[in-house]
Amino acid sequence: MSDSIQKYNNSSNSLSKFEYVPHFTPSGTESNGLDPKQIIALLMRYKWLVIFFLIAGGTGAWFYADTIEPVYESRGLLMISSNGEARNDELSQIISQATGYGTSSTLENELQVLQSRTFSEQVANRLTENEPDQLYELPIFWVTDENGESYRASEAVVTSRIKNNLTFILPEEKSDVVQVAFSSTSPREATEIVNLAMKIYVENSTRQNRQAATSTAEFLEKEKAEVKQKLDESERRLRNYMDNTGIVQVNEQTTGMVQQQADTELELRRLRLDLQTVEETIGNYEEQLNQVKPGLNEQFTNAVGPKIRNAQEDLARYERERTLIISKNPGVLDRNPLPARLQYLDKQIARLKDEIQMLSDQLFTENDEYLGMDSEDRAQIVSNLQARLVELRIEQNQLASQIEALEQYRDEMNTDINSLPDDIVELAKLQRDVRINEELYVNISRQFADMSVWKQSQFGFGRIIDPGQVPSNPVSPNKKILLLLGVMLGGLVSAGFIFIKEFRDNSVNDVGELKTMYLPSVTVVPSFDKISRRKRKSFKVGQGKVPAELVLMQNRDSISAEAIRRLKNNIIYQYGDVPPKSIAITSPEKGDGKSTIAANLGIAFAEEGFKTVLIGADFRRPQVGKYFGLTTKKGLSDYLEGNLAFEKLIQETDQKNVHVIEAGQNSHNPEVLGSSLLFRQLMKKMEETYDVIILDTPPFGIISDSTAILKNAEATVVVAKYRKTNKGMLRRTLEELGQIQANVIGVVLNDFDYRKETSNYYGSGYYHSLYTNYETYVK
Repeated sequence: MSDSIQKYNNSSNSLSKFEYVPHFTPSGTESNGLDPKQIIALLMRYKWLVIFFLIAGGTGAWFYADTIEPVYESRGLLMISSNGEARNDELSQIISQATGYGTSSTLENELQVLQSRTFSEQVANRLTENEPDQLYELPIFWVTDENGESYRASEAVVTSRIKNNLTFILPEEKSDVVQVAFSSTSPREATEIVNLAMKIYVENSTRQNRQAATSTAEFLEKEKAEVKQKLDESERRLRNYMDNTGIVQVNEQTTGMVQQQADTELELRRLRLDLQTVEETIGNYEEQLNQVKPGLNEQFTNAVGPKIRNAQEDLARYERERTLIISKNPGVLDRNPLPARLQYLDKQIARLKDEIQMLSDQLFTENDEYLGMDSEDRAQIVSNLQARLVELRIEQNQLASQIEALEQYRDEMNTDINSLPDDIVELAKLQRDVRINEELYVNISRQFADMSVWKQSQFGFGRIIDPGQVPSNPVSPNKKILLLLGVMLGGLVSAGFIFIKEFRDNSVNDVGELKTMYLPSVTVVPSFDKISRRKRKSFKVGQGKVPAELVLMQNRDSISAEAIRRLKNNIIYQYGDVPPKSIAITSPEKGDGKSTIAANLGIAFAEEGFKTVLIGADFRRPQVGKYFGLTTKKGLSDYLEGNLAFEKLIQETDQKNVHVIEAGQNSHNPEVLGSSLLFRQLMKKMEETYDVIILDTPPFGIISDSTAILKNAEATVVVAKYRKTNKGMLRRTLEELGQIQANVIGVVLNDFDYRKETSNYYGSGYYHSLYTNYETYVK
């Protein structure tokens, strides 16, 4: 007996000509990133999930947009002219002389006026006066508390809202046209505030210019009276001198010299007036710069802008927490006293509001000139003022030089005139004074008449081009944008879900990876078709219905049956024309379908004409007998433990040339049965009787009961289940099979679903084409 056992071991080892050697993809063919085809295949596999998330994202965005209160924006166009519509340089200079300001301004200064707090207060006051009975149509006047109750907002709040929401934009850099816009939840309110703001600005600038013209007219009237008095006095003195001396005429040369002296004096007077106007304007700009600089220095030192932003962020955080507490605890405001956290939040909110108000006041000068929130705004203000001062100082120097030259020329003429006889010179001077006063009186009278007319026709710097229209569609929320963002968010969520799912999926899910990482012989067995119990065939030898998994008995023309036959052929032709005597079937985990593959493989060999025996060597979870309708509980374990005779061990089945040895009842020592002397003797007998022995062994990846069986079997087939078996378990199982020198001749990928396959090992759509063509050809 021992000789026969030794002969069996030698025979088994001599036939182990195939040895498992893991191999990997050569570096030259290794993938360096995501394959677009695989990405497309992955998206197609999850297409319904992606579509669901896209629709859900779009629908959620659409409903979210419906929950947002719509905001409307009205816009108008206002042209701001730097010199008014009726420009008159001479009168403007007179106004500047009389009032110290003038009728011209810069666009930058006018924009600062529009953005000032004073202007916003004027708009708020006028809005209240115009609509005393319809305030509920103007949301800007109302505040809603946490309980949903509305109350009238304070004047400071209304002014702040107008200042924050009323914007002035230059559509083009070199244009004098300003776009005035206001946003509100009420389209009527938005339109009314835009039009009211433009109207108030035009009225203010017109009134300012007319007031300046009126003051100048009064000044000219006073000047006219004074000049008239001087003219009368000069005429009286001339008459008296002519009566006393009897000289009534001077020669032409003397008259020309005196006239030239008079013209020089008039020109000097005009230049001095211009110089005085320029010097007063310089003083005004220097005063503005001095008012701005202290504020700027304080802002730079105290960082007012960043402090306001930080305070606003803290205020928003506290108010958000307060609202959350109130919404989660109805009636909490009725408690007396309030919870400590609410009291703390109320104190912090009040403190921050006072701090923001205090800091905001520092953004304006004493004359309500806006200093800007950021350093760029403040630097621009200073830069504009300094640039204008440079221009005025250049003009000041030019006028002073002209005056100096004329004064020198006048002194030279006075020297020539003083060389003439005294009585002739005195008469010429008296005539000159009369002529100067006459010309001055005529000039002032003309200016007074022009100013009287001009002050009635004077308009402001602004002219309304396009009034604001009542908007029909809100600017916010933009449903199209939100819908697009919702769809994009749905796409990102679906992509993230797919990525996480695939990233965490460490199962055998890629045929190409399996072929390149493990063995060259990989057989793919697709999922078995489901067959209703009514349509299943019944056993003749066994009891009950034939299982749907036994495809070679249920549907021999199915693609699954064809895959089993391919597995059979792969095993045979690795050994030439004769299959190996003993084939062990194992798996890394339970539930991989090894017993199903073993049963179908046995039928495939039997159909080829090989006398086949299926041995259930999985003593813990026996399955082979169930596939053939066998109900005998005793089997191999009972035989090896001496509780069953050899004649009762082997059972017939419905399939010709297929016999079955069931695993038997649960044994107390299943781990030693496969390595026992009696089992090896039985295997020797089976080899003498049968052409092929298929052993259904336990999953070697989780239990080592079958170590001796796998080591001594002539061939071993490892079964993994598609998208179920863990890759690490499969790799570890193959490594340990190599360590015990088991002859692994192939891997079976069971329960394969080509619709979930993303591999392009054979090219895109290979398995889909294979299965479709097979079904078409068979039919």
